[in-house]
Amino acid sequence: MQDLKVVLVQSDIVWENIPANLSAFSQKLGTIRHQPNLIVLPEMFSTGFTMNVEKCAETISGSALSWMKEKAIAMNCTIAGSLLIDDDGKYYNRMFWVKPDGDFHFYNKRHLFSMANEQHRISQGSDKKITNLNGWNFCLQICYDLRFPVWSKNNLTN
Repeated sequence: MQDLKVVLVQSDIVWENIPANLSAFSQKLGTIRHQPNLIVLPEMFSTGFTMNVEKCAETISGSALSWMKEKAIAMNCTIAGSLLIDDDGKYYNRMFWVKPDGDFHFYNKRHLFSMANEQHRISQGSDKKITNLNGWNFCLQICYDLRFPVWSKNNLTN
């Protein structure tokens, strides 16, 4: 395995304001001084953790995923983060893994957070997604998924 340089970006998020959040994250990414292999953004980084799905969800042709692709290409690194996505009328908390060439994989959150009623507004994912970077395997997960370790246990196939 090769070394892996990871940048974790945590920031205040402007509630349900995609343009403001993309601008703020652009500024933060602009301060990175060493070439990372991977940049990890927060859950629902473009809107905050909202259940206002009709107002805030984008399709995969929306501005947030386009921004992720542009940044991954420009910075020559992989960028991961989750977005609220409208996929043919079903809403998902979807993590995107965007590679330096703009190609991407995604994972739909499996374990929805019932204390926020996420299961009433967002569809549950069912597929595990494992991807590789520099010889490291990554099982894509979003926030509450981490409370269910059996979901990611020693299974390195999709």
